[in-house]
Amino acid sequence: MTQPLENPSRRRLFRGKVTKQPSLPRLPWIINENTFTELCNQCDDCILVCESNLIKKDELGFPFVDFSTDECTFCGKCQEVCQKPLFLDKNTIESNQTQPWPGTITINQKCLAQNQIMCQSCQDVCEPRAISFSYKTSSIAEPTINLADCNQCGACISTCPQQAITLDLANNIEVVHD
Repeated sequence: MTQPLENPSRRRLFRGKVTKQPSLPRLPWIINENTFTELCNQCDDCILVCESNLIKKDELGFPFVDFSTDECTFCGKCQEVCQKPLFLDKNTIESNQTQPWPGTITINQKCLAQNQIMCQSCQDVCEPRAISFSYKTSSIAEPTINLADCNQCGACISTCPQQAITLDLANNIEVVHD
């Protein structure tokens, strides 16, 4: 295991240039991306306790959620083990009914059902039943996501055979590259 950086944001400032890059889904219910990258010391504790093994490291060593491998069970172990103040407090989450990530689940044009091929794998794994299929303009039913019911667990993302479902985060962030 590598030694965690004492202050990773300071080191990145002096190492590289700042570029725009789409943000990655970090751990659920972090305060915000800036707080996360400023305070996270890359200790890997969250990676080690994740029961779904979906927390990975990005190219700068920060943890992110990789929905292509599994879904988040919202067990809270990553929050419990973290020694840094990276997460919203539980009262804020419950009182505001805050989503775990600042974005929405979307289905793109690679979706098999939207291309007249029968597939409902996303609906089959959606525990809150946020994905439904209806007949719109063809003989194959097409998916619709009810965002009010979606808990953003990512089960539909990991199951989709076409990688047609993504979590589109609200904002792009600035990331420093070597």
